Amino acid sequence: MYKKTKLYFMLKKLRLLALFTFVAGLSACATNGVESERVDTAKAEALIEASPDQLSIKSDAELSHDPKLPKLGLDAQTLENLLVVNLASYQGQWSLAAEKAQQTALSTKDYRLARLATLLALRDDDYQKGLLGAQLWHELEPGEADPLNMLLITQLGSGDVDGAKNSIDLHKQGKELDSHVKQIAALLTRQKNKESALVAADYLVEQYQESPQAALSSAFVAEYFNDFEQSEVWVRKALEQRPDWDLAAQMKAKLLASQDKLDERGEFIAQYVKSHPDSVMMQINHAAELLRKGDADAAFMSIQTLLQKAPRDIDALQYAGALAEDRKDSAAAIRYYQRALNIDPSNDDIRWALARRHYIEKNYQLAERHFNDIANQDLLFSAQVQVANARYELYGLDSAINTLAGLEPRTEAQYLNLALSRHYLLMSEYQYEEALGAINEVLYYLPDNYDLLYARALVAAELKRLDIAEPDLREIIKAQPEHANALNALGYTLADQTERYEEARALIEKAVKLRPNDAHILDSMGWVAYRQKDYETAIEFLERAYAASEEVEIATHLAEVLWESGQQARAKEIWLSWIDREGDNRLLLETMQRYGITVDSALQVDHIRSGS
Repeated sequence: MYKKTKLYFMLKKLRLLALFTFVAGLSACATNGVESERVDTAKAEALIEASPDQLSIKSDAELSHDPKLPKLGLDAQTLENLLVVNLASYQGQWSLAAEKAQQTALSTKDYRLARLATLLALRDDDYQKGLLGAQLWHELEPGEADPLNMLLITQLGSGDVDGAKNSIDLHKQGKELDSHVKQIAALLTRQKNKESALVAADYLVEQYQESPQAALSSAFVAEYFNDFEQSEVWVRKALEQRPDWDLAAQMKAKLLASQDKLDERGEFIAQYVKSHPDSVMMQINHAAELLRKGDADAAFMSIQTLLQKAPRDIDALQYAGALAEDRKDSAAAIRYYQRALNIDPSNDDIRWALARRHYIEKNYQLAERHFNDIANQDLLFSAQVQVANARYELYGLDSAINTLAGLEPRTEAQYLNLALSRHYLLMSEYQYEEALGAINEVLYYLPDNYDLLYARALVAAELKRLDIAEPDLREIIKAQPEHANALNALGYTLADQTERYEEARALIEKAVKLRPNDAHILDSMGWVAYRQKDYETAIEFLERAYAASEEVEIATHLAEVLWESGQQARAKEIWLSWIDREGDNRLLLETMQRYGITVDSALQVDHIRSGS
């Protein structure tokens, strides 16, 4: 009976972890003591003028109405070439298709075909052929941004650095300097040819030696290609020219962290904050640095001081919420997130953090409302999955499954999110056969997905199908030897369903080394020791697990081992302490029943404390 609920609470953890997939970067910052993704995003947006597609190439529909198009009839050769282009494209013969499109563009002077030739060549990473297409495209549309951007990309990809420099100069015409270098930097980060991109970035710095924006944008390019030393050189140049530039300071702090120069990073941040006390984002980085050093109280006080100076700063409020979560002060976290959301009602990152916090605190109606209010396209699908989770808690399985059934995944990641969420909901209701069937259907299409294999292993273990669970978990461990969850799950399953205790213990010990503070792994270690009748070790690990995370399942396991080791009085006290909070918990009730303790008798405090 124990095993069912043990694996059930493993999957409960997984369902909660799903809530953290898109958690705002500031929360990660509070946990790990590094700059937040929020900081990095602000930096990136200021360094480059980015869009999902830097080229912003016009659609075919737009091109069909372009008055500049040549008015030509279709002769036999042109028609034949176009047919070859279509057929070759259909068969994935990109080089042939590009060649025929180029020939036709030359004869017709139709820039759309030059454009097509360029794009087809790049489908095959053929930058030389792409360069021919881009050159013709630029000749046919000399004043347009699209062909010039593509010309630069193909020149860099093919190693034509001198030509790329010329295109950079052409790109500058009619543009304000900062806008120009941002756009060039954005294009450079779309390159596969690292060497050419870095040469072009160096050219920007040399051309505009007095521009801190050129230095910082080039530093961003170097960082993108993991050339941290060169990036640091250019960041230093930007700060020399503009010492109070917060973006450059954030960039330098990030670079120092990337090179594991943590002490130097801490000194730099502290000095910058001292010299520039009004820098909100660097004050946040300073708090993160204090947290990294283990001084959570100082980090919290630092943010409180910052909020006194900037009470309506969104980033400071969001980070304060994350720090409150780290201090396990959920009420304060909710207050900070709510204040931030009141100031910026359109901020769905904050709304996600607030909804997630409400969900963890079992405020399911508020969580559902906030998840439902999320409109950001990057978060929308996952938010609706979380709406289903909230409805499961409020209204039951049918409501949750119906909510999931109404979602339309558009990417493989969304498809997996949907499948796994449905799987774990079915498992939560002990519908193991249905869960196994559902996950097998998805594995048919994605047989090598380790998340799906792990999910199937858990449900197979519940069904005592060791013939499925063990091979799945071993396949995961073979591919990912440090997959702590798989090591833990296999170790526990072997300990529970076989007498292979030494093998099970070795697997769980590996998981403990990987995640020494994971309450659920510590719990498993305690359980396998218990199965070996090593009560002293079992109690030690279960006490550590309970200290790390006060959960009813861990408490019940600890009490059971205490009982078996002769400490019945304390075991009863632990069970009693959870009756009011989790009186319907399946594991708690089943375990007490096995030891002949009814709920009514457990509630007789004097009787329990007497140990009789």
